[in-house]
Amino acid sequence: MKTFLSVLFILMVSQLAAQTDSVPGGVYSWNKARPEKTAFGERRKILQGSSLDLSRLEVHTVMLNAGQSASGAEVKMDLEKLIIVKDGQLAITIKDSSKTLGPGSYAVIIAGDKHGFKNTSGKPVVYFSLSYTAKLPVNIQRGNIAGGSFMKDWSQLEVRQTNKGESRPIFDRPSSMFAKFDMHATALNPGIASHDAHTHRAEEIILMIKGDVQFQLNQSFAPASPGDVIFYPAYSLHAVKNTGSLQCGYFAIQWRN
Repeated sequence: MKTFLSVLFILMVSQLAAQTDSVPGGVYSWNKARPEKTAFGERRKILQGSSLDLSRLEVHTVMLNAGQSASGAEVKMDLEKLIIVKDGQLAITIKDSSKTLGPGSYAVIIAGDKHGFKNTSGKPVVYFSLSYTAKLPVNIQRGNIAGGSFMKDWSQLEVRQTNKGESRPIFDRPSSMFAKFDMHATALNPGIASHDAHTHRAEEIILMIKGDVQFQLNQSFAPASPGDVIFYPAYSLHAVKNTGSLQCGYFAIQWRN
């Protein structure tokens, strides 16, 4: 009887996940995302929906023209953001702290924190914005205890040489949305795979920065290029291999509760 109930529970959870998860695994191309003109420049929505752990997941890019600003007034108590600079110099303000960050630099903005973005240079700046809300209750106190919102410049990241290329640990900590939130940057030499195909409970996003790769999702393979976003659902079989003649680079972002 216990075995039967356990199987029934698993089936019910699987059916519920199938009904609520709307972001399938795969490559989401930045080049194919339709540009939308805005008062401050341009916006491209790359993916939007829900997943096993998230009631809301949206990834888009914003282009700010010279001297233009984008307000963070829309931030709510149930929304967290990860910002990664793609091109140019972006001035980010979180509460009373401001910093100008270059390509590869990032900011984590926990739920409820007021923030804004400004292009103080004479050229356009482009950044990725990942917005997400967990299905479990938001825990702003946990996020503040772990260090709160923070920013860091790419040039300040520790570089670790490996037999496959380079690795930059970025953060591994709780946030207002997750008990575990982890991001690192990887650079792979030509022809090298990051690891054998594997699975894990955490959902994962790969954000391509440079070079060309072949990604594996279960039994499917497809190419990905700079600006592309790869989404790996929980427990999916996956791997990444550099298929170009030069070193490739990407961010790997994982979360779970």
